[in-house]
Parts: sequence; C-alpha cells; structure tokens
Amino acid sequence: MISAYSEWIAIAIILVMFVSFLLERLPPAATAIAGAGAFLLLGIVGEEGALGAFANSAPITIGAMFILAAALQRTGVLEHLASRILSVADTSRIGAILLIAVVAIIGSAFVNNTAVVVILVPVVMALAQKLSLSKKQVLIPLSYISILGGTLTLIGTSTNLIVAGVAYSRGLERFTIFEITGIGLVTLVIGLLLLLLLGRWLLPSDKPDEEAEAQPQTFLTDVFPNEGTKAIGVTPDDLPALKVKGVRLVSQRRGNRILSPGDEDRALAAGDRLTIRATLEELLTFAHSEAFKTGLRLRRHQEDEPREAQATITPTDSNIGRPLSQLSYLSDYQITVRGLARPGNQPGPTLASCRIRAGDRLLIEGSEGTLRSLANSTPLVVEHEVDAVPFRRGHAPIAIGTLASVILASAFFSFPIVLSALIGVGVVLATGCITANDAWRSLQANVLALIVAMLIVGQGLEQAGAVDLIVSAVSPLLMAASPFLVLLLIYALTSVLTELVTNAAVAVIMTPLVIGLAGSLGMEPRALVLAVMFGASASFASPIGYQTNTIVYTAGGYKFADFLKVGLPMNIVAGIASCTAIWMFFL
Repeated sequence: MISAYSEWIAIAIILVMFVSFLLERLPPAATAIAGAGAFLLLGIVGEEGALGAFANSAPITIGAMFILAAALQRTGVLEHLASRILSVADTSRIGAILLIAVVAIIGSAFVNNTAVVVILVPVVMALAQKLSLSKKQVLIPLSYISILGGTLTLIGTSTNLIVAGVAYSRGLERFTIFEITGIGLVTLVIGLLLLLLLGRWLLPSDKPDEEAEAQPQTFLTDVFPNEGTKAIGVTPDDLPALKVKGVRLVSQRRGNRILSPGDEDRALAAGDRLTIRATLEELLTFAHSEAFKTGLRLRRHQEDEPREAQATITPTDSNIGRPLSQLSYLSDYQITVRGLARPGNQPGPTLASCRIRAGDRLLIEGSEGTLRSLANSTPLVVEHEVDAVPFRRGHAPIAIGTLASVILASAFFSFPIVLSALIGVGVVLATGCITANDAWRSLQANVLALIVAMLIVGQGLEQAGAVDLIVSAVSPLLMAASPFLVLLLIYALTSVLTELVTNAAVAVIMTPLVIGLAGSLGMEPRALVLAVMFGASASFASPIGYQTNTIVYTAGGYKFADFLKVGLPMNIVAGIASCTAIWMFFL
C-alpha cells in the first residue's frame, strides 16, 4: 500500500524527476508539474497542501518583483543603469564586471537576493554582449554572487529569517542582523576566488558569436521641437532625450542648411529638423513626447485613439524607389510614419528623402480602422502588435522610490517582503509607471510554474516521510563524529536536501532537529543552527535548489548539467569555508 511505502515512492518520484531534468526531453517546468501531479494523483499531497503552494510567499514575492523590475524598465531606470555600466566597460572591462559584482553583493545583503537577480539579469546580459561574452558565462556567476551576498546579513535571504525564527521559537536567543556577517564574508571571499580561478573551465564555454543577441534594430526618423517647450534654446549636445544609449543624432537642419557641431547658433529653434537613429523603444518615447513632433504626416487624423503598428514593404509595392515623402499611403490614409528601419543598411539622409526599398520596415500610427484597412487593401504586411513600449522617464523617481520603500520596509521595519512588494506593485500601477498589460506580460510564467510545482513536490517529500527517512539514516554518523565533522555533515545534509526540496522546508525541518541533537552531543546549538542556515541558503548545484538559480536557468538557456558542473565544487568549497568560520567563531 502507498501508506506503507510512501517515503520510498516519494524518493522514486524525485529520482525520475532528476533524470528528466538531466535529459531535458521536457521543459523544466513541465517536469516539475508532472512530478507535482504524481504526488497529487497518489494522494501523498492533498488539496490543502497543493493550495498552500499557491499561497506560499515565495512565488508571490517573485511575481511582484518581476512587475517592479518591469516598472524600472518602463521608466528607463534599467536602461540608464545599463548605459552607465556599459560606459565603464568602454574604459575598463574589469571595472564593469567588478561594478556589477559590487551592486549584486551589496544589494543582496539588504534586499531579498531574488529581487536583485530579477533586476540585474537584463543589465548583465547587455554587459555580456558589450564585452563579447556568452551570457552563459555571466548569469550563473550573477546568481551565485547574489546567493553569497545574501549570507552577509540575516535579512539577505528569506531562509535566514526562517531559520532564525524557528530557533527563537525553540528557546535560542534572537539572531541579530549582522551576527552572521563574519561567516558570510569568509564564504563570499572563498566562493569568489573559486569563480575567478576555475570559472573559465567550469562555466559553459559557448562561443560569444553563437550566443550574442542580435543588435537592436534602429529606426531613422525626423524630429521637430515644438514651440514653447524646454527643448527650444537647448543645443542638441545638451538635450537629455539625445543623450541616452539608444539614440544617435545624424544631422540638424535649419531650412536648407545643415548645422555642424562647431556652429555657434546650434541652439534649437522652432522649425529645426533633427534626423536621428533610435531603437524602437526610444522612437516610441519620442512619438509620445509633448516636446517633439516625430515622423511624417500629410493628412490630419480622425478623433479615434491612434495606435502604433509595424508595416513591411513587399517587393510588389508600387512605392519602391520613391522618397518616403511621396509614399502613396500618406496621402490615401490618415496615418503618420514615425520611422523607417532597413535590415543590414542605414537609410537616409533624412526620413522624408529616404527612398523606399523592399523589406523596409515602417513604424506607422493610425486608428484601428485605418490600420485594418491598410492591411486588407495594400501590399503592406502590417503587424498590429508592436513588441516595444515607450519609456516613461518622468515616472522614474516614483519607480525608484517605490522599490527603495519596499527594501526599507522589509530591511529595517520588519515588514514582510511579500506585503511590501505587493503594495509596491499597487503604487507603480496606480501612478502609471507601468500599464496593467505590461505588468502581466512581465510575469515569467515558466519560472513561477516551476517554483510552485517544486513547492508541491517539497510538500510531498515532507508528508511522505522521505525527509525524515534521510535524516534518521545519517543521525548515527553524527553521534560518533568530531564537532567540526558534525558541522560538515549537517551542512552537507542540509545542502543535499535543499537541492531536492524547497530551502524553506528544509530549514523548518532541520533547525529543531539540530537543536535537539546539540543537547545530546554537548555542542553549542547556535553553531549547528548556523550550519543549517548557510547550508539551506547557499545552494548552487541545481537550478531548482534556489530561486535565483531558477531565474538565470531560464534566462540563460542553460542545461541542468551546467549547474552540476560548477555548482558541486561551489557547494563543497562554500561548505568547508562556512563550517570553518562557524567552528572558529562559535565553537
């Protein structure tokens, strides 16, 4: 019967799941969901346990942090941070990497390290492309550095807080916020040394040219400053809208005259035409700006709400060879051409004079009915969904302030991170930092599904008694070991279980166990509790062992074995380092 052998059935399910993870015949989320389904089907996990996984604070917090990170993206904060770091990379490759590492370490010490990784993943990927590195060589180190940074303070990881809470409920004195900092520093230094010395051999070695993402497509457009705005009287060199990473000024024209950088009268005047090249996001930002008119329009629009679409010129189009100012669709339809992109070429010299070629992509704006008519009645291939949004840089202070408040509330006022993050989501939505549709799109469903499914699997292992079976099997070894070896064995057991079960579940199970064990061994219980704390927090060997690993696993396109190759040495080295520090400081 299942009730008599449930612990062995649970272990068998886990083994099958790990084989599936290694073979990668199914997506990781599918394997996790199938494993969770097996526990539910066999009755090992009931309705209450399954619903408890969905109510767990971990996936809710991560989902909220995805939205807060998307708000930083939408308001241009991440783009600005990336441009700053990339500008450092222009002068110092090592300096840029060190800057990312310092931000990840300090951030993870005072913020939930999952949130830090969510925010830094796009920045690190941009840096990798800038430095001609494979993203696989930098995303695992980002996760590991954030894990190590999280061990510097009690609030660095939720697991630290769980262990401290359980220990306090069992009669130990409260842990202070910086009580574990010395141990964390030793572990951090040793872990960084391993990555620096052996990372090139242990990390995936895909060639950068095979992994580098395509350069963002740039659009040519003409921009005209509106009278009475702050742009008038400012030189292009001092105009904030032209100083961002995704925009490049091509020329400034006043009538038939092209102004050169050395001209004294370059301050913008009404009627000046700036020709620029911009990424799609920056082009949309200009299009939604009140300071500029952008693109080319011959007919006035109807009162209907305009929307953007992309349209591709086909080889049969009669407009091929004409300047864009003579595009027949401009006179026949109430549309605006915001910009033109040409794959593999740089059109010009201005948007209006650019001659149309087959394959040109136009960013156009018009009413829903007009765009539908264009798609049905012309050779244009119209894509109604534009895979980009304009930056809302005016809302950047709100987005930054909201994230800072979430951090402060959690770090210094003992406010649960899940609640502060959800309140933060409400703030960025209510203030227009991000739209509801963009917020829902920012949720990475595969990551969230993987985490929820593994929480159910963890419930199954606990309820089946598989964890207790493993712990009871190793207890005799602990009774006969030296104090330092006891620390190592407890750390190793906690670390192995964390790779299989959610670290929060392991922390809850192992903490009271080692407190009781300390009494029978005559050891300081605080030392054994710290071994559990670090063993549950410092999980490197699998993408499902820790949430930051799961996030970079999907972002970097890693194989399950990539984490085993570099993570097992990290687990061993971090374990020896942290146990040595605990032994020195507490025994």
